[in-house]
Amino acid sequence: MKRKVLWAVGIGFGVLSLAAGAFYLKVELTYRRDFSSTPLPALHASEDPETIARGRYVVHALAHCSACHGPAERANERRLADDLDDLRGGYVMKAGPFGTFYPANLTPDAETGIGKLSDAELARVIRHGVSPGGQLDPLMSFAVGPMADEDLVGVISYLRSIKPVKNPTPKDEWGFVAKALSSKFAPNMSTAPAYVPAPANGGASTERGEYLANGPALCAGCHSPYDVAAGFELKGAKFSGEMEADPDPTDPAYEIAAPNLTPDPKAGVLASYTEDAFVDRFKKGGRAVKGSKMPWENFGRMTEDDLKSVYRYLSKVPPAPRLVGPSRRPKGSFKAG
Repeated sequence: MKRKVLWAVGIGFGVLSLAAGAFYLKVELTYRRDFSSTPLPALHASEDPETIARGRYVVHALAHCSACHGPAERANERRLADDLDDLRGGYVMKAGPFGTFYPANLTPDAETGIGKLSDAELARVIRHGVSPGGQLDPLMSFAVGPMADEDLVGVISYLRSIKPVKNPTPKDEWGFVAKALSSKFAPNMSTAPAYVPAPANGGASTERGEYLANGPALCAGCHSPYDVAAGFELKGAKFSGEMEADPDPTDPAYEIAAPNLTPDPKAGVLASYTEDAFVDRFKKGGRAVKGSKMPWENFGRMTEDDLKSVYRYLSKVPPAPRLVGPSRRPKGSFKAG
């Protein structure tokens, strides 16, 4: 009897091992899907100084590209480079079981940067998260908000204008969890929104704030309850706070979560700010916690009118009574509702 039990256990273990091996092999063979059919945006860089200046503002303030694509010694410390135009890359973005990711060299170097890409290829990886080779760039597919053609052309034009720096960056290293979930991820096919400029006579506008908060500045990306395992499916009200906190990179005993930005009087942080106080928080307050994921240094470069526009838009979104707890707290001490 004992021998039969051991035999059955051995058979069961063998079957499980074979199944696990087959699953592992399938994941390894299929996770790099081909998305080369994703359309290449018909956009072209310009040498117009105003267009380049717009792109510089988007890169360093609104879309905060330089928060990740700056030199390693700066980006790893969550600080901007002294030379903003130095976008050589080098940031090591460790995402646990999802892998390790390396933001690319965005300078126009022909060998290690974007100099080898066409304008359309560059536009596609920014807008849709699809690499020149036709594969999914997992971070770019969700880290860039829907951007109007005018801003995207500005970004491409600015990147073409800066000094090339030779600096090879490693290829992303997908972890097994990311590979296993890859079937749930796809290019970001959000339609390009209409460009909403600042009012011609100066000042702020709710419409401009809506474009920024959902688009280039991507407030919704971090401050909404997206489920990563479900392919970044929205699981609650936009701007109602992050679903799961992330480890504080400066102290693993703590975690950091993006707060509820809605005007709910009890759960939202916006209710505690006047418009001027909101602007001051970005312009004068900045980073209160070293490990904060918020690119304060970049957003502090936004114009006062753009910050006011974001405030006016957020103050009009539906209040969401969803408590997400303190932004920084001991790991596991709070479960968001």
